[in-house]
Parts: sequence; C-alpha cells; structure tokens
Amino acid sequence: MEYYVATAKRLCEELEQLHYTETDIQSRADKAAKLIRKTLTSFRRKIRKEDFLSQDAEIHFFKYVKPRINSYLIFYSVLAEIETGKMVLSDDEVKNLVDKKQRMFRHIMRENLDFVKYYRAGMSHFDALYFMRGAEISSFSRQHTNQLLDPEFNTSHDLIAANIMAFDLYQRHFVPKPDLQPQFGPPQPRLKWTATKLDLVELIYALHSSGAINFGDADLKDICFALESVFQIQVGDLYRSFHDISNRKKEQIKFVNRLEADLEKKIMELDGLL
Repeated sequence: MEYYVATAKRLCEELEQLHYTETDIQSRADKAAKLIRKTLTSFRRKIRKEDFLSQDAEIHFFKYVKPRINSYLIFYSVLAEIETGKMVLSDDEVKNLVDKKQRMFRHIMRENLDFVKYYRAGMSHFDALYFMRGAEISSFSRQHTNQLLDPEFNTSHDLIAANIMAFDLYQRHFVPKPDLQPQFGPPQPRLKWTATKLDLVELIYALHSSGAINFGDADLKDICFALESVFQIQVGDLYRSFHDISNRKKEQIKFVNRLEADLEKKIMELDGLL
C-alpha cells in the first residue's frame, strides 16, 4: 500500500504544480489527463499481478487513493469543456455552462445522498460494501456501471467518492469562499504567523514529509491551506518558495532546526538545568 500512497501523493503534487505553472487550461487538462491515465494504468497492472495484501489495503486504495486521482481527471475534463465553450459561447452562455456543471455534481450528490453523508463524515462501517471489489450493488446508477464493465479495478462507490472530491476542486476553482463567513459557536482564536513565509513553508513540507497528518495521506496544498487559515497568512507560490529553500547555500533547514533547539532549551529550563 505504501507504493500506491506514495505514487498518488507524487502525482497530486505534480498536478497541483501544473495548475500553477501551465497557464493554458486546455493544455493543462491534456497534460494532467496523460499523467493520471499513466498512473492508473500502472496501478491496474500491479493490482492484477500482485493484488492487495489485506482487506484493509484494498479498502484504503478504493476509498482514498484511486478516488483522489480520479477526481483530478473528472475536474480537468469539466474544466477543459468549459474552456472550449469560451471560444464559441457568449459570456452568459459560459456562465450557464458553469452552472450546468455545478448542477451535474449536485445531482450526483443528491442521487447518493446517504453515501455522501457517510463519506464526508469519515465513517467506515460499510467500507467492505462500498470499497471492495465484488461487493453486491444494492442500487443501480450511472456511477455504478464501471464496476460492471471492469470489476477488477472498480468498486460500487469509488467513482462516487471521486466525484465528491472533484466537486470540491470545482467549488474551489469557480466559487471562491467570501472573506466574511458567518460564525456559529465560539469565535476562533486569532493567531497570526509572525515568523517569515519561508519558515512556514519549511514547516509545511516538514509536516507533509513526516506523514504526521492523515496517516501521511494529506496533500501539500491542503496542509498549506489549513495553516494559512489558522495563522492568517497567504503563502503564495508554495513550490517556488520551497525551491528557494532547497537552493540555500548554507543551512537549508533553518526553522525546523530552530524549533528543535528551542524545544530542547525549554525542556532544560523546566528541568532546572538552565
């Protein structure tokens, strides 16, 4: 399973970087599709040859790994269709097309509402039914046809999970969150990052590399987005910033080493050694 998780993580990082470096959306979608299909084909061959070592490994692959990759394929295919439409449609017609694609995602969500609630809540008691090959399909929909056509590489709900993730990508792209959000419950603590942006980037990559978040299955951009939100800061180009860190001529790892030194000093103070 480590191979699938690591390969998928590298692919998602490539896709996120492609999102920022390739300005032409159609070209970006074409390049992304090639990368994704190449990875999925290699996964399919490896699974056919070796299969999974355990039921838990199979469930994790079809619940998280494959849907995450497929979500980018779905998202970029929709994005490319909208971009093509811009060449022949009026502004109002393009807006209608964007709304139509949003309704398409929402229709899939409504058609599988119980599963969407289950998946978003992080539940697991039906995982063997939803994310193992050969499980009986309790109801038919267009999203279940892949399992019937290719039962070796599909489960009843991994494509629906991919559409949930693709909808999140779509929302993030076309419906950016407003600056002011209604708050419910106690106000969030106001924390402001007062070190440098490169220090934060170093911390983001350290957390990602350590595998300390989501069992090592968290995207760099998700970690970055979370810390940006908590610390009220905009990192900007994450990959360029890390490139600057890796090109340091002296002491590439500064902030994380300083954290270790400061923590050791604090422990020694508490122990009365300083």
